[in-house]
Amino acid sequence: MKKIFFIILFSNLLINTVSAQELDNFFLTLSEKNLFNGSVVISKSGKTIFSNTYGFSNIEKKEKFNDNSQFPIASITKTFTATAILQLKQKGKLKIDDPVQKYLPDFPYPNISIKQLLNNTSGLAQYYNLFDSVIKEQPEKIITNQDIIPTFIRFKTSLTFLPGSKWEYNNVNFCIAALIIEKISGISYASYLEQNIFGPAKMKDSFVPNNRKIKNPNQVELHTYPNSYSNDYVNANTLKEPFFIFEKSNFYGNGGIISTALDLQKYQNALFTHQILGKTELEEALTATILNDGKKVTYTIDGKETSYGLGWEMYTDESQGKIVFHDGSITGLTSILAHNITKNQTVILLSNTGNCPVFAIANAASQLIDNKHYTIPAQNLSRTYGNLLENGNKEKANQAIDEYLKNPKSFEANERDFNRLGYEFLRQQKKENALQTFKTASLLFPESWNIYDSYGETLLQCGKKEEAIKMYQKSVELNPNNENGKKVLSSLLKS
Repeated sequence: MKKIFFIILFSNLLINTVSAQELDNFFLTLSEKNLFNGSVVISKSGKTIFSNTYGFSNIEKKEKFNDNSQFPIASITKTFTATAILQLKQKGKLKIDDPVQKYLPDFPYPNISIKQLLNNTSGLAQYYNLFDSVIKEQPEKIITNQDIIPTFIRFKTSLTFLPGSKWEYNNVNFCIAALIIEKISGISYASYLEQNIFGPAKMKDSFVPNNRKIKNPNQVELHTYPNSYSNDYVNANTLKEPFFIFEKSNFYGNGGIISTALDLQKYQNALFTHQILGKTELEEALTATILNDGKKVTYTIDGKETSYGLGWEMYTDESQGKIVFHDGSITGLTSILAHNITKNQTVILLSNTGNCPVFAIANAASQLIDNKHYTIPAQNLSRTYGNLLENGNKEKANQAIDEYLKNPKSFEANERDFNRLGYEFLRQQKKENALQTFKTASLLFPESWNIYDSYGETLLQCGKKEEAIKMYQKSVELNPNNENGKKVLSSLLKS
């Protein structure tokens, strides 16, 4: 009887175990569709079940990845910063609800706690334009974490909201948290991570660079699309950053770690088996944030309701298990580390291309691991459509739209991307393309007041007043609270 039981059990294990070949076929398909270029590691119960790379570390030179290819991991770094703070808490060096001022006396906001830094409810100003005056005064200066507090003080920068009353993703929070780590430990942030996380987790290919502009020999090149309608990647170094601060800064704590997918798997395993952080502290990090009014922080990522803990995101729907994660994105780089605590399985993706659909890929891979139905992520409809328009293939562009309308799974389409595409054409004075894009978007998203508003604005800029009035009327009809639309419409009807 026992023999029969074990044969059945073994058979079930075989049935429920996805093969490496199936996973490889999945990622090969993504690579062929130009949807994934990078490194992937998938693990179950702390053991790697699949690891591979696809595409090129340098697309222009067709240089392939190797086992030691290193990537910036961008905002996955925030989980490391939160872990470091919680390690200090575990050692009795701080309390998570302590005011930041207790450790950084010059910090000008007495009511912000360390916890509010880690859960993004501090209300601190964003850094995008914070240093514009400093950069103009000292164009050669590289802005670092040490410049944040003096700049807040100098310009008497106000909080954007009362601490704890709202949630807003903000890199500055984790830059300040990194300063606290340095103040309490007495060593640099980079040294702290090396001694307390990288070393214990045996992450031999991970480090925090002194200057993120200087690449390690094993670091991959980063690539991205130059615009919303291009199908060809360019080296990220050839593009101008959207904000001065991106070119003139060397922040850490919010991002910056250089690592590999295999090293991140070691980190995940060490963390979730409590080798580098205690169970109580880890549970605290993975608990959804509650605001001052008692409401849980929620927002939507890739169509799924999400909440935020301390440096970690989590899906609120736990029907497939409790899934925690953090993604990262910088120009030319997309990353994600997603861990299903209930099933003890992990998907790690590092792509040296921007706009990689890491959420859709990670979700599909998770379904594949569980031998459940999955959908291979599709190409972006707005990019395909825009590329065809730009190249004068209006007929083929319309055919792509017809194909999508007949089979919505043939492309990935959303209102935001079409809106962005239309405005990009408009900014470049490609007015016919802009008009065509918004006309198509109104067919794809007929209930979107925002699309009609954008279409109306574009028609107006193209001198088509009567048609613009119709679009604004439709927008206001769909959204009576569209005050800007009502204002423009009133002006147009009077003139």
